[in-house]
Order: sequence, then structure tokens, then C-alpha cells
Amino acid sequence: MGKINWARVLLGGLLAGLIINIFEYVTNGVVLAAAWDAAMKALGRHLSMSAIAVFIVGGFIGGIAAIWLYAAARPRFGAGPKTAALTGSPTGWSDTRCLLSARCHWDCFRGVC
Repeated sequence: MGKINWARVLLGGLLAGLIINIFEYVTNGVVLAAAWDAAMKALGRHLSMSAIAVFIVGGFIGGIAAIWLYAAARPRFGAGPKTAALTGSPTGWSDTRCLLSARCHWDCFRGVC
């Protein structure tokens, strides 16, 4: 079994986290900004800067975790798209699960549930 190059995992994870955070910003900060503002006004709350920091840090942690999972599986399955698909699937499943949970909470917030 090969050893994990932790420096590359960290750098790759930070790059993946940056990409995740860019997509999150475009999705939530641009495309859904009006919907989020309306939701927060309806709740009588505002999104604090500490909450935004948690989301940003979470994006970087998710990126590092995804790259670590690939690095851990690479000695067993070899480098390439098959390993990326095998390790990307659990990451996608966890993200989808979070999105479905958020959607359920959003519907309950709107009074649909």
C-alpha cells in the first residue's frame, strides 16, 4: 500500500474547497439571494458573518475530505476515473442527503409539510 502524501491532500483539498465555495456563493449568494432574503425576513432573522464563516470553512473541510477519500482509495483501486467515481459517489450521496434535508426544512418553513 502506498503512503498518502498529506501535503498534496491538503493542497488538493483546499483547491476543491475553493471550487465548492465558489459554486456555493454563486448558487446561494447570487441565484437564490432573493429567496434567502425573503426567508430570513419572514423568520425575523439575518445571516450573521459567523454563519457565513462556518459555511466557508465547511466547504474547505468537505474538499479536504473528498480528496483524502480519493487518496485513501487510490492504492487499492489505482489512479483514474474509476477511483474518482467510486470515491465521488459517497461524497455526492452525503451532499444529496444534506440537500434533501434542507429542502424538507425549507418546505416546512414555507408551511408545505
